[in-house]
Amino acid sequence: MKSILKNKGFSILEMLIYVSILTIMLAVIMGVTISIIRSVRVVNALREIESSAIVSFERISRETRLADSIDLAESDFDVADGRLVLIGVDEDNNPRTVEFYLDDGSLMVEENGVEPGSLTQAEAEVTSLIFRHFSGENSEGVRTEISIESGTSTHYRSDNFYFGTLLR
Repeated sequence: MKSILKNKGFSILEMLIYVSILTIMLAVIMGVTISIIRSVRVVNALREIESSAIVSFERISRETRLADSIDLAESDFDVADGRLVLIGVDEDNNPRTVEFYLDDGSLMVEENGVEPGSLTQAEAEVTSLIFRHFSGENSEGVRTEISIESGTSTHYRSDNFYFGTLLR
C-alpha cells in the first residue's frame, strides 16, 4: 500500500521541467504577438500615408488639368507652406476657383470659397507642401512636393512624394 501512495503526483524536478517548458513557450508566444502588433502599426501608418498621398495627388492633378490658368498672384510657390490657386470654368461655363493649401497639418481644398474638407486622412500629417510653377512656350504646369507623416512615437513613418501636372 505504501508503494502505491508514493507514486502519486509529481516530483519537484518534474515540476521544474514543466514550468521551464511553459515559460519558454510563453516567451515565444509573447515575442510573436509583439512582432505582429509592431507590423500592424507600421502597415497602418504606411497605409494612411499612401492613401493620403494618392487622394491628394489625384485631386490636384485633375483640378490642374481642368484649369484654364494659375493665379500667380494668389499662389505661394517654392515655400514649405505652399498655396495653389487655379482658375477655370465649370461644366455650365460658370467661373470656378480651386485652392489647395495647408491648414494645421492637413491638405485642404477650397472650391469657389467653399471648403469641402481635407484631402488627407486624420491620422496623417502633412509637414510640407511645396508647389513649383513651370512654363514653356506651349505649356504651363505645377510640380508638387509633399511630405506626409503618420504613426506613433515607436512606429513612425515619413515619406516624400513628387509629381508634376500640365494645364490643358
